[in-house]
Amino acid sequence: MQSTFEKMYNLVKTYTFNPLEDYLTEVIAPIFSKEEILTSFLNKFSNGHFESAWNIRVNTQKTFYKILDHDTDSRPDLVITFENEKGRHIIFFENKLGTGEGTLQLKRYYDHLHSHNVKGYYTYLFYITRKYDPKKKSGHFQKGTKFNQLQWFQFYNWLMTFKGDLYVNEVLKYMEVNELNKSRKFTPTDIYALQNLYKLQSMLDETLNGKVKEIFIQLFGKPMQWSNRANQLRTFNRYVSISDQSDWKFIGCGFWFTEEEYPDITVFLEIGPNCRRKDELIKAINTFCIENEEWIFESPEDEKDYFRVYLGKSLLSFLAESDHIESIQKYIIEKLHEIHRLKVQFPNLKWEERV
Repeated sequence: MQSTFEKMYNLVKTYTFNPLEDYLTEVIAPIFSKEEILTSFLNKFSNGHFESAWNIRVNTQKTFYKILDHDTDSRPDLVITFENEKGRHIIFFENKLGTGEGTLQLKRYYDHLHSHNVKGYYTYLFYITRKYDPKKKSGHFQKGTKFNQLQWFQFYNWLMTFKGDLYVNEVLKYMEVNELNKSRKFTPTDIYALQNLYKLQSMLDETLNGKVKEIFIQLFGKPMQWSNRANQLRTFNRYVSISDQSDWKFIGCGFWFTEEEYPDITVFLEIGPNCRRKDELIKAINTFCIENEEWIFESPEDEKDYFRVYLGKSLLSFLAESDHIESIQKYIIEKLHEIHRLKVQFPNLKWEERV
């Protein structure tokens, strides 16, 4: 039998469509092998009353061959079977972080669970998402299977009950790193930030406009519309001006928020996996980084991965200056000129601005 960590290793070794979702499933799966945790989960989220469970079996990525009118096989993220004084039970878990439900995915799961239900199993389907994703009741909800929806922050809050367990504590830390523990309460700091949100955004925009925008346009063309900054913040945790240089190449500069106390002031070139001149670009970036030692090349891990060359400096480094915006702009402009050398040195890589 494979150990949990061996399965995790094999998972990250082979690229999957949703690696973070699959990896999270592997991380949380072992906790359900404990009777106390499994029964607590069911009592909390299925409105049941479970005092015991035995013959617990936990499987990840188990395939159920297509039945009836199904177009595809089904593979729930997590399948748990167990027994208690009432009889046999089977649970399907579907884990979603950024993606939505697949084509008729829940219906297919219901059909498989219904086939177990008619054999005498108690059946359950849990749909766990990062964001609120309500599912309407329909005919397949009425086949004896208990359907329960929850969000990952609810799972995290429940799991905190068992934080004294060494493995559970590591799971909680992993969930925190992936921001699955989002607080539902405004702190005094949050409220202060909200009160000053307009002022802060104005300062961010002032930093990226004026001199920076002028040089940015000279070197790389017009940046994308202002609304893209908000999209970048929501999706990539960065507030940046960015320009499409064609062939999946993007030049950007601005504020990059990390786990550190202060954000980084950054300038970067980011390349998408569909770039047609990917190999040539990687060679060019390697040459550039040899000549410019401060710059960091974050190479692609596989064929479907973005990669980038970037340079960042903590905002803390600028706070001793009398004019923070002036000093940050000076730094960004200097680094924009540096990354422009890459464009000049390798003109054959197609750098046409796309508006």
